[in-house]
Amino acid sequence: MVSGVSLLLATGGYLLVLFGVAYFARHRAALKRSIVANPVIYSLSLAVYATSWTFYGSVGKAATSGIVFLTIYLGPTLMAVLWRPILGNVIRIARENRITTIADFLASRYGNSLHLAVLVTIVAAVGIIPYLGLQFKAIISTFFILSGAKEGSMFAGYAGWVVTVLIGLFAVIFGVRPRSASEKHEGLVFAIAFESIVKLVAFLAVGLYVTYGLFGGPVQIFERAKEAGLGRLLTLGGADSPGYTEWASLLFLSMMAVMFLPRQFHMLVVENHDPDHVRHASWLFPLYLFLINIFVLPVALAGLLLGGDASAADFFVLTIPLQGGKEALAYIVFIGGFSAASGMIIVESLAISNMVMNTIVTPLLYRHSQRRAFPIVIANIKRLVIGGLVLAGFLFGVAVGGFYSLVDMGLKSFEAVTIFAPAFFFGLYWKRGNKAGALAGISAGFIIWCYTLLMPMFIKTGLINADGALGFILHSRMLNPHALFGLEGLDQWTHSLFWGLFFNVVLYAGVSILTSQDEEEERQALMFVERFYPDIGSAAGSIEEIEDILVQFVGEDEARNIVDGFITTRGTERDNLTGTDMMMLREEARRALSGMMGSSIASVVLRERLPHTEKERADLLRSVKEVGMSLRLSRQELATANRDLALLKEFSENIIESLPLGVATLDERRRVQYWNHGMERISGVEKKDALGVPSDMVLKRVSPNLVFPEVREGPISCMWGERALDGQVTRLTGQHPGYVVVLEDVTERKK
Repeated sequence: MVSGVSLLLATGGYLLVLFGVAYFARHRAALKRSIVANPVIYSLSLAVYATSWTFYGSVGKAATSGIVFLTIYLGPTLMAVLWRPILGNVIRIARENRITTIADFLASRYGNSLHLAVLVTIVAAVGIIPYLGLQFKAIISTFFILSGAKEGSMFAGYAGWVVTVLIGLFAVIFGVRPRSASEKHEGLVFAIAFESIVKLVAFLAVGLYVTYGLFGGPVQIFERAKEAGLGRLLTLGGADSPGYTEWASLLFLSMMAVMFLPRQFHMLVVENHDPDHVRHASWLFPLYLFLINIFVLPVALAGLLLGGDASAADFFVLTIPLQGGKEALAYIVFIGGFSAASGMIIVESLAISNMVMNTIVTPLLYRHSQRRAFPIVIANIKRLVIGGLVLAGFLFGVAVGGFYSLVDMGLKSFEAVTIFAPAFFFGLYWKRGNKAGALAGISAGFIIWCYTLLMPMFIKTGLINADGALGFILHSRMLNPHALFGLEGLDQWTHSLFWGLFFNVVLYAGVSILTSQDEEEERQALMFVERFYPDIGSAAGSIEEIEDILVQFVGEDEARNIVDGFITTRGTERDNLTGTDMMMLREEARRALSGMMGSSIASVVLRERLPHTEKERADLLRSVKEVGMSLRLSRQELATANRDLALLKEFSENIIESLPLGVATLDERRRVQYWNHGMERISGVEKKDALGVPSDMVLKRVSPNLVFPEVREGPISCMWGERALDGQVTRLTGQHPGYVVVLEDVTERKK
């Protein structure tokens, strides 16, 4: 065992290093020399997905359920393949509208609905508390294991509070900015990337020690596991192993979690510097997940073979080095696990606090305050919200952590954020989806989640008494939370996921079809689905009025920068702004306010302070309708044109292929792009061997003495071996520059 005081000192020392790392990155950003704006750091920051669940809980899951733990990492790997087509549009929308949270994103899609933003915030905050509790459970448990302190002892109590305060301080200092929430938190991002390296190195270290230090490699571990009757952990569908439905459910849940967990959305979208970084992250992030999981199964099996209890397998990575007398390695593992837990707590509390501020606190301040020193007030309240979230996670971990494994606590949060999936994906690709449908679907999904997962947890921990009428309801055939509406035979995750998605999708689609959108919803749907921003004419209010609103919320200097920057971009003068310019300035003001307070309340502020007239609202509605109709007609015309072009292309190729002449096209670098049958006959080179090859190299494959004619515009005449050829080279210009070479075999004619 090690000293409890030394553990606290190690934790404090590590956090000081983290402070230094974060401050260094923030200082570089202030000097316009960012070290964060690169794909490697971006990909490492996404590894905040790998929490104490990954570091400790995956080994515990593997020791009890075998290779099913892989679903939590295969899901994100599959989703990463889809990031490029999905995230490009999401990042563009978020950047153009200063969107900072998943709640803002959904609210913006559905007409900047404040009610929807509040609902999403409540679901996320309630759903993430178990996940925060999981991290504190891991930290506190490792303190107990390493120090030998008993639960309830003075040290155990103080240690938990000290760690909570230290993590909360870090989140407050590097997560709260007095200006726009849409600004990049470069210090925080670099610190999270650093933590990702620390936890990876720590896990690989213990994995190598167990696999090659205590055993003769993974093969020996697997062989001894089979001899000890643990072979079921190496197969899918064996005795006591999860069924295929649970595999599918966990795979789907993890695919959704890597997109919709507030911290993942924050790192994926809000902290993204360049959409092209997503292309690199789509393979670097899965590579990271592979590396940090490569020793999970060997460590889990080794722990069981060494006499460890499967119920305590969550912490095999810590107890095995301790049993082997490797205290230095145990310290490294402890720091790695602390990195995994603290990184999640910091980013998750920041993301949730942004949601709470934008959807609940800021609207209340707007209604009931004088709005003096608004940015400073917002920053101070946000610090309190972050502290409250960290404290709530700590208290939840203390109260409930002893009843559930790390994985079970985390999966409840995965189920919670999956509730957002229908509204998110339908909102991106189905223009008719509306606010009423999103509210109905998310509400239904949340109710199912509370009833099938949250209530059983509260009953098990004694927080809810299941006697009397409630007990009668819970044990009835139709309302049993473990077999809702009589559906039996499913594991708890599949059962909750099935009913939650069923009611979510049915109500979203049904209500959207049965109800209509208002003009703002239609405009936002065009922006999200069609990637189109309609011009809606002149705006209400003057430049002075817009500037006054900005001054109240972002400060005089920032307001002046926003307005002057807009005027400079438009290339006009302050007194010469047209009606269209004013509408664009109003939209720029809305985006600036969105970065400070969220898109929903920003729209409310402008709508109340600078209301549209009836004529302007009519112009907006007419513009949206006209754009929608023109886009539908454009798609029909485009489809017809594509069919005609396909037929024309096929007809032209048939003619060219039947010509007795050789025809080839080259790009600007003289690489062959097209090679017809006539060219195959003349040259002796097949099409498959010519395409993509430089022209001067094509005929070398037939004979080293054959040389392709010099490619320059005009007539050509040459000899290929025994063949006399005449022809013409035509230079192509435009979007696809290059050359067309036409050759004719005139050997017989010249004899």
